[in-house]
Amino acid sequence: MWLHIEMTKKRPFLKSEVGHRLTMGFNSSYYSLKIIIGDLQFHHVPFKIVSAVYYSEETRIIAPAARTKVGTAAPKIFGKELRDLDDTDLEGLLSKLSPEELEDLNSDFDPDNSLLPPSQRCRNQTSKQPTGPYQRDKLLLFLEESAKQEEDWEEWVPFSPGIKRGKIYEPKEGSDKKSGKMEMPIELDLDDDEDDLNEALQEAPEKDLVDLAGILGMHNLLNQSQYYNALKGKGQDETTGTTFSGVVRASEAKILPEEPENETDVDDCIKKLEADDEMVTEVNINNMKRISKERIRALIKASCASKHIKKLSLANTAISDQEARGLVELLETSPSLRVLNVESNFITPELLAKLLRATLATQNLTEFHAENQRASVLGNQIEMDMMLTVEENESLLRVGVSFQSMEARHRVSEALERNYERLRLRRLGKEPQE
Repeated sequence: MWLHIEMTKKRPFLKSEVGHRLTMGFNSSYYSLKIIIGDLQFHHVPFKIVSAVYYSEETRIIAPAARTKVGTAAPKIFGKELRDLDDTDLEGLLSKLSPEELEDLNSDFDPDNSLLPPSQRCRNQTSKQPTGPYQRDKLLLFLEESAKQEEDWEEWVPFSPGIKRGKIYEPKEGSDKKSGKMEMPIELDLDDDEDDLNEALQEAPEKDLVDLAGILGMHNLLNQSQYYNALKGKGQDETTGTTFSGVVRASEAKILPEEPENETDVDDCIKKLEADDEMVTEVNINNMKRISKERIRALIKASCASKHIKKLSLANTAISDQEARGLVELLETSPSLRVLNVESNFITPELLAKLLRATLATQNLTEFHAENQRASVLGNQIEMDMMLTVEENESLLRVGVSFQSMEARHRVSEALERNYERLRLRRLGKEPQE
């Protein structure tokens, strides 16, 4: 059975679909319903509001008629049934509360809306009435007079005349010359009269006007050299041009000597590595493209026999997978190798992943550089394999590989940060936490 509820401002009442008159009483914390249908009366029937439609003059609420189950006790509040709690009892409880408790109770029932800005959430915290109208000038005058009458705070170190505290700044000799100041700076002594200003500008040489335009920031009238010379206080010369239509002369390019070729004796290095010479800890054959592939393979094989080599650089030597396969054995067996550089070569992504996987055998390598290969894109599967290898390796600190996927770059950087943290804890004599 559905009830049709109509509520007005003067007196709330219920009206059923058959037209019988119903009355309803309200409480501050719950609803109690009294239904009168002919000679039948029902007291304290609980109901649930399903939906409501609001109009300008009245409110209509449609709610189902609830039935009390047989054998269930009525709800109780503080050991009393709902019928025993009247409005008078609630008013008596509220009358016993202090103003502070009433304020707390009000804040519990009507909390501040967190979506509002703090300026609108604040309530009025003042209980006193204003003694007069607000006058800003009098308030500022009162604050100024009270500040003058207030005693000064005591200093930790009392003031004593003649004692200098701190260091006195003394400029270094020759600092004026390095600062780029002009020996004869531009000085303009102009009156307020516009005629004098126009006359001074008309009689000024164009060289001074160029400096003035640069100081005023009119860079569109000057070339680049004139503008920066004016800002630095340097005079204009023939190279920069002394007029607004001046053309910058080309300056002579600085001739830099070419880098010398790599003069490493490969055969001598191979002999010393095979003999396990303690003095040979670094081998660098970068940019030696004319060396034969057989000698490179012999050098890599000799490095496997050395127990003292720490750095091997093979950048820009045009090696391919055939020569680089020997590095897998070197990484798996060498107990002293720390840095391997194979940048700018023709190694495939599959062999790069195999080289990085070989570092897990000894976990002594700290730097692995393999950028700028012929295949610029490694592929998602290769990148994931190399990423997992770096996460398993606890000694790598630098990995010179260009990853395309964001996940691989992020996880590799996190793994290297963990390795740096392990190194720091070991240096401090602490055991790293796994």
